Amino acid sequence: MKKMRIFKSMLTALAAIILSAFIIINYKAPAFAGESETPKHEIDIFVEKAMDKDPSTAGMIAATEEGEKKWDAELNKYYKLLMGAVDKESQAALKKAQLAWITFRDAEFEMIATLYSKKEGTMYRVIAAGARMEVVKKRALDLKLLYDEHFANN
Repeated sequence: MKKMRIFKSMLTALAAIILSAFIIINYKAPAFAGESETPKHEIDIFVEKAMDKDPSTAGMIAATEEGEKKWDAELNKYYKLLMGAVDKESQAALKKAQLAWITFRDAEFEMIATLYSKKEGTMYRVIAAGARMEVVKKRALDLKLLYDEHFANN
């Protein structure tokens, strides 16, 4: 019975490493003919390298949390660039949207924490950290896209 528990723990740890690496690392599907592949963002590369350096559960969580902070800084960078580039009416609309997103983010973080806290196995802590990071990353990339589409070439 004790051997079975040890085996189950080892299997859970291995699954955590494999599953979290798959989820957290920005998997890109092969490009279609004539389509170029987008290079990985420097933040994603940072997270991957940090996880390679310390592949323990704590190391992967720390790497992902640092990635989340870096994505948050990227989000704030593009929010400020947009606020400085638009008129007063657009600033008000952007601020309203950002405040609504913050409410969404907080609710999303709470949902992630609640769902993954019910799971057994340390891999789910890593997955939860990755899910949080992805919420912030998506908003950062959305704001960057808005800025690039409207102001990057002006």
